[in-house]
Amino acid sequence: MLIITVLMLVFSVSAMAKVRINIAGHSTSSDSYLGDRGLGIGVEFGYETGLSLKTWLDRTNALQFDGTWSLGYGFGVGASYLIHNFDIITGVEGVKIPLYFGIKGWASLWDNAVAVGIQVPLGIDFIFKEAPIDVFVELDPGIVVVPGIYQGFGGGVGIRYWLK
Repeated sequence: MLIITVLMLVFSVSAMAKVRINIAGHSTSSDSYLGDRGLGIGVEFGYETGLSLKTWLDRTNALQFDGTWSLGYGFGVGASYLIHNFDIITGVEGVKIPLYFGIKGWASLWDNAVAVGIQVPLGIDFIFKEAPIDVFVELDPGIVVVPGIYQGFGGGVGIRYWLK
């Protein structure tokens, strides 16, 4: 838990120092990348498989919504607020590679019961300059709070197509 708190603090300070609000919801960077504006629609494969929607609020902050299913277990929905740091991995031609973290709330109908939890998404995103896609890898450690309190974990690998 201490490691997650320290990572959140480092990302927050760096992200808050770099935030540039853009009311139109498009990229505020001087170089236009096709995968950092509009609405991203895609799929994620992993612990749970599902659909992923993402929209940027500004240069570093985004909202992500998930609809997932786990064969034999159930269906779920989640909403995440994500903060991206573009300054850790730099210098790759034609690709932005931000690391990100956030907070996620989710609910699912699982094994004929309702479950609710909170997670801390930790991930890396590959945003391409010449293609309207991004590819991401995400780990979601957290806790289940309903029907009881215990560890919950998720994550996966995904790809999104960006609509302008």
